[in-house]
Amino acid sequence: MTTSDEESPASPDSTPGGVVRRDRDFTETQWGVVKSASGQEGAAAAKPALDYLCRRYWPPIYAFLRREGYSATDAEDLTQGFFEELFSTDALSRADEAKGRFRNFLLGALQRFLVDQLRHKNAIKRGRGKVVLAGDFAEVERQYLAEADPALTAEKVFDRRWAATVLEMAKAELATHFTGPGQAKRFAVLQDFLDKDGSEKAYRKAASKLGTTMEAVAPAVCRLRGRYNECIRRIVLATVSGPEEVDPEFAGLFG
Repeated sequence: MTTSDEESPASPDSTPGGVVRRDRDFTETQWGVVKSASGQEGAAAAKPALDYLCRRYWPPIYAFLRREGYSATDAEDLTQGFFEELFSTDALSRADEAKGRFRNFLLGALQRFLVDQLRHKNAIKRGRGKVVLAGDFAEVERQYLAEADPALTAEKVFDRRWAATVLEMAKAELATHFTGPGQAKRFAVLQDFLDKDGSEKAYRKAASKLGTTMEAVAPAVCRLRGRYNECIRRIVLATVSGPEEVDPEFAGLFG
């Protein structure tokens, strides 16, 4: 293992508002995105912020609706309708960082939306409004069916899909550290060990792909897992009201 074992510095990323950020800014920018999406910083900042929130948080909403008994088609339409309602009213202005977890706010808003739909018997038509999600509903439906467990409540399904989304975000964040020569390949090989322990055979295979020794792979995986855990915790911190809530939220999602 050469000095490339120390990943190259992360490339700057941008928030939906176009502000360049690095990892250390994540907790500040996440709630800033919610503020921007609410329109408090003007229409120019709202649109990219809305797109950002849609991409990150529609899969848990869809999974919740499917577990509540809605068909795939109805769940897709209601997901679209929910985000349209969320973004066309002042609902996001009530998403106060000081009041607790953002996922709890989002789930509460969804449940109020469903009650309102039932009260008015107002069917949501796909693409009717201003917000049209461009997500891969077919893939999220496949994931939902693969993970389907009749013993889980809709709230638990929501939390499980939320946790999966957090992990996906953490991996994407971690990948930005691998931008130097040969680093993309390095990450592609080592990321297989992020969520599961590797066998001796798997470590040997990884070492062969990287042109190093099996003994060098194990500490590299350990360091990568440490950074992965840090990314996860930063993302969790960005969705709760303070550092004291990180451990309970982390345990609730991944325990």
